[in-house]
Amino acid sequence: MMSSRIILCADIGTSSLKAAFIDTDGHPHGFTREAYGPGPVRAADWERALALALGVLFSQARHCTPDAICISGNGPTLVPLTHEGETLAPLHWYQGPLGSTAPQKDGSPGVRSFFLPHVQRFIRECPGDYEKTRYLFSAQEWLSWRLGADPVTALPASYEPYYWDDAQCESLGLDRLKFPPFVGLGTVIGRLSPDAVRRLSSLAGGLPEERFPVGIPIIAGGADFIMALIGTGAVEPGMVCDRAGTSEGINLCAEANVPRLPGELRVLPHVSPGLRNVSVIIPSSGRLFEWYRTLTGQEQRLYDDTLAELIPEGVLRPDLLFFPENNPILIGRPGLFNRVELGQAVLLSLGFTVRTAIDTLDRNGFPVAELRLSGGQGKSRRWNQLKADLTGLPLLAPELRDGELGGDAVLGAVALGEAADLKEGIARVVHIQERYIPRAAALYGERFQAYREQQKRIGAAFHEVL
Repeated sequence: MMSSRIILCADIGTSSLKAAFIDTDGHPHGFTREAYGPGPVRAADWERALALALGVLFSQARHCTPDAICISGNGPTLVPLTHEGETLAPLHWYQGPLGSTAPQKDGSPGVRSFFLPHVQRFIRECPGDYEKTRYLFSAQEWLSWRLGADPVTALPASYEPYYWDDAQCESLGLDRLKFPPFVGLGTVIGRLSPDAVRRLSSLAGGLPEERFPVGIPIIAGGADFIMALIGTGAVEPGMVCDRAGTSEGINLCAEANVPRLPGELRVLPHVSPGLRNVSVIIPSSGRLFEWYRTLTGQEQRLYDDTLAELIPEGVLRPDLLFFPENNPILIGRPGLFNRVELGQAVLLSLGFTVRTAIDTLDRNGFPVAELRLSGGQGKSRRWNQLKADLTGLPLLAPELRDGELGGDAVLGAVALGEAADLKEGIARVVHIQERYIPRAAALYGERFQAYREQQKRIGAAFHEVL
């Protein structure tokens, strides 16, 4: 019988940190989400959130002692660290533009890096801080470094141009030495230090330090969307990860020979060497549902209670159609409507937006047979079933619904020698727990076509006004 060891898995999100104890057979032993609190998010907030998360996990899983640590995080966020060891305010991913592959006026290649435009903004706004910066860390590498890791950057296969390279740094006049050296995902990059254990215990108001042993390995985790691909097992051609939270990404694993595609599709290397990740980004998704909850005064209500009110048994038949693009528009019968009718229209819009993304992939030669779920939205059985109905596709829900944490656990299993490679790690850690099969496909298909036709009419009218 194979052994099963415990990985402390953590993922740095935009507004909160998720953490879990996950064993190398893929089973969770405690989970928590720690919000950072009001105000601008500082790097120290991530460390404090991790400390608080550990306090919760140790109380939830009294028998667990972690054998390793793996941290993933959002990006492209960078954290400046000065030569004196001072951590400056993070350059958050949402504070500036992404890179562009468009050529420059002189014919030279555009900036492909997602990170370097943030550094350019940093130089413009804080030139003195840039000069005294020793390293620019990704979020998860900064927190790993605080725990005892070496200063490194975990690089997925073939992603160097999308992080930084000598040519881009030289063309932008950036000091390449300010960027930590690359290591592969899953590399052991250090050991938990005694100072880190004491600091975490102090931040948490006391931790059982004997259950958090000094010297356990720290493993290099990657960017959140890469880790979600691993954590859902979407690593073979044709597999699709639906990573849904505040925003949503439909990520399809494709063969290497991807033709030139329209701008609505993003093509990047895949975590599987030699393959490509073709994706459609839906920026509103969960944010739209939060808008509805706030508008109707349900911010403090449990999600499942809100969804239970909105999703009846059987087929959803809202009289209203909701279009969030530009200025939100409601179309349907005249007269007043209640919060249930509005909420159902919002859910219909969310599901049909995902279906539109799937149609975009199909239209460009990437048919989708099923979706593998990752993210907070995937924890609701009611929403999962309705989403399957609205998209017309089966939904596969892994036991570890937070794909980033599942990806951390896979890398931990490989680093600890519990799996030989990524493929074997996925086979051991990633287990499909539930399948949601679409119902009333013909009815929802007709409803979707009506939705799309109305959407096109609204778009045409909007452009005429402009």
